[in-house]
Amino acid sequence: MRVGIEQLETLIAVCDAGSFVGAAVQLHITTGAVSQRISALEKQIGHPVVARNQPVTTTEIGRELLQMARQSLLLQQETEARLADVLHAADPTVRISLAVNADSLSTWFRPVVQTVAAEQRVLLDLRIDDQDRTADLLRSGSVLAAVTTHADPVPGCSAEALGSMRYLPVCSPAIAPPPRQRLAGYLSTTPMLQYESRDALPLDFLARFGVTVPPPAHFIPSNREYFDAVCLGLGWSVLPEGQVRSALDDGDLVLLHRTARLDVTLYWQRWRIASTTLDDMSEMVHRAAAGSLHR
Repeated sequence: MRVGIEQLETLIAVCDAGSFVGAAVQLHITTGAVSQRISALEKQIGHPVVARNQPVTTTEIGRELLQMARQSLLLQQETEARLADVLHAADPTVRISLAVNADSLSTWFRPVVQTVAAEQRVLLDLRIDDQDRTADLLRSGSVLAAVTTHADPVPGCSAEALGSMRYLPVCSPAIAPPPRQRLAGYLSTTPMLQYESRDALPLDFLARFGVTVPPPAHFIPSNREYFDAVCLGLGWSVLPEGQVRSALDDGDLVLLHRTARLDVTLYWQRWRIASTTLDDMSEMVHRAAAGSLHR
C-alpha cells in the first residue's frame, strides 16, 4: 500500500481544521477537491479514514494513517530544508506539532519558545491540554511529541522524565483565612478556582486536608486570566511556583500553608523517528526543564 503525500497532507488538514471546508481554506483548494482526495484515500485503503461528523474525527484506521502522515510530512520538510541549504535556495517551512499543558507553557517551557523564535527555523503547532490528557493527542496522531504526566510510553514513542513541576496553595490577602481558623474548614467553605471541571489539582490539595466535599468552584480556562482572578480574590487555588513567586514577594498573594505543596512529575514523550527537528526540540525541552523543574 502506497499513499501519496498529497493525500496525507489533506488528511492532516481535515483533522486539524475539523471540517472539509476548513481544510480547503488551509490547502487553497476547493471543498470538492478535499472530498475527492479523502474518498480516493478511503478507496485505496478499503476502509473509511474519517467520520464525517462536526467536527470531523478519525476512525481507528484513520488514526494510524494520521500518525504516519505527520511523521512523513515532517521528514519530507526536513529533507527539503537540507536540499535548500545545499542549493542555496530559500528555506522551506518545517512545522512541528507539540502538546503541552498551559501551566508549563506559561512558566518553564517559555525558553523553548524563545529559542524557536530566535532561530526562526521551525513553525510551532502547539496544542494546549491538561498534562494528564496530552498523551491522548500522541495516540490520536494529532502531535509528534508531548509534555505529559504519563511515564509509560505511547506505542511507537519514547518517554523520558523531565522533573517535577511544583504547585503552591495561594489566595489573595483579601480572602486569606483568619490566623486561628482551621485550614480544612476554610478550604471547604471558600470558593476555589479550577481551569475547568476536570482540573484535579485543587481537588488533590483538598484531599491532603481531608476535605471530601469540595466548595463551589469558578471555572476559568485561560492561564493568565486564571492567575489574575486568584490575585483579585475570586477564590483560592494551587498555582505553579514559577508563576506565583513574584506575586508572593510583592504581597499580591499569600500562601495558605507554609509547607504544603503539590509536585507533578512531567515526562517528554516523542515519536521514535529519525528526525533532526524532533531531536533538537527534545534537547531544548530537556534543557529548559533542567533549569526550572525540581529533580
